[in-house]
Amino acid sequence: MARELKSEALARELREQMDSGQLPPGAPLPTTAELRERQYSTSTIQTAVAILRREGRIESRQGARPRVLPRRAIIARSASYVTADQEGRRATWKQQLAELGMVGDQMLGRVGEVAAPDDVAALLGVETGDSVMCRPRVMLADGEPVQLADSYYPLDLASGSPLALQGPIRGGVYRVLAEAGLEPGDCEEDLTFPQPTAEEQERLRIGPDVCIVRMVRALWTTTGRPVAVEVMVLRADRHRLTYRMPAQ
Repeated sequence: MARELKSEALARELREQMDSGQLPPGAPLPTTAELRERQYSTSTIQTAVAILRREGRIESRQGARPRVLPRRAIIARSASYVTADQEGRRATWKQQLAELGMVGDQMLGRVGEVAAPDDVAALLGVETGDSVMCRPRVMLADGEPVQLADSYYPLDLASGSPLALQGPIRGGVYRVLAEAGLEPGDCEEDLTFPQPTAEEQERLRIGPDVCIVRMVRALWTTTGRPVAVEVMVLRADRHRLTYRMPAQ
């Protein structure tokens, strides 16, 4: 059996203190000086902190001591976003987080026309760089950025509709589709696990070593017309994705 590195031993020791409640959520980690008194070198301490950050156990910000994060996962049941209940309603971010005992909120960026990225253009059936409508959002859980959700729509659908307004949309894209006489059909999700870009790090307030999930969700109508592409970046340490597959 491989010998445990000192950094791994320190990470394990701190992890056990978190699990036992000795270091509760919100508590700062011991200072570097305190850990050095326990015969750990500065490089060992830095590596152990990086391990815990990758695991989503701590949050560190520039100029502040790392703090213990709560171990509450945001359980995303993807079907709930696209499947209506018996009364025709679809769960909102705020409603889903309320069910998990958290406060959900969002920050809407500047709504407007942008050049379609490669993957968005392919899914919407337009050329790369063509103009599409974009609604960029940062999703919050208890005030903490945990997800990016940038929605893209064809201009012929979005222009002059609530999708182009700088504000929340009652009923979302599904209401817009209904008012346009369009019926939502298939939905597809594609997941990848890249390193966060500099822009994503800034918007989510994370470091480059925090793991993310990039989810691209495309929506078509029952006639096969592409009507929406949502590009989401999820903090892997704060999410659990759950899927239920129909038998047929």
